[in-house]
Amino acid sequence: MKFFLAALSAFVVSACATTSEWKVDPVAVERDVSKTLQLYPSQTDYSILIVPDREAVSKEHNRIFGRPTNVPAFYAAVENLIVIPMECEIRILRHEIGHAVVRAYFNEPIPSWLHEELARKAESPAPES
Repeated sequence: MKFFLAALSAFVVSACATTSEWKVDPVAVERDVSKTLQLYPSQTDYSILIVPDREAVSKEHNRIFGRPTNVPAFYAAVENLIVIPMECEIRILRHEIGHAVVRAYFNEPIPSWLHEELARKAESPAPES
């Protein structure tokens, strides 16, 4: 089973596919998520682990947290890592990048409910102004 680890940088990562294969630029997605949330951290240094399927997502969750899960993807603050399957929706990637942006922006931990609400807000692009 192959896993791909992509450190966030200015390159295109083949990360998600739903109906057809497409490329995602995580830097551009992060930029748009920051705009949506109106949070602009000075630096984000998370990594993205692209796994083959949701079973592999669950295995990585078990490795990191000691329990499996059935979520489609997750962000692990303890490793500053997004784990996402090859086939996913862009809103899921935006959600997980939202968690990384929120973590990078705030100097102190924030309540988990607020963290989750901000990540949910990150799922949709900001309206054009």
